[in-house]
Amino acid sequence: MGFGEIRMIGKQACPNCKGTNVAEIMYGYPSSEFLDELKKDENKGKYQLGGCCISNDDPAFSCNDCGYLFGNREDYDDDD
Repeated sequence: MGFGEIRMIGKQACPNCKGTNVAEIMYGYPSSEFLDELKKDENKGKYQLGGCCISNDDPAFSCNDCGYLFGNREDYDDDD
């Protein structure tokens, strides 16, 4: 998936607080189109920018309620 695309991954539950107010963490350099999509009301709280430095053990999700980071980005990466 390119950084210009918004995608939907099934609803995740936080393993720390069990909340479902969870954002997918997006890594890489975002396109201006992606940043415009992030500003839309329907996308608020669904995505968080994770930065450009990517490693093998980056978290995939961030809980908007308790701040817990969880999941492994590589488990949800569909670029393979």
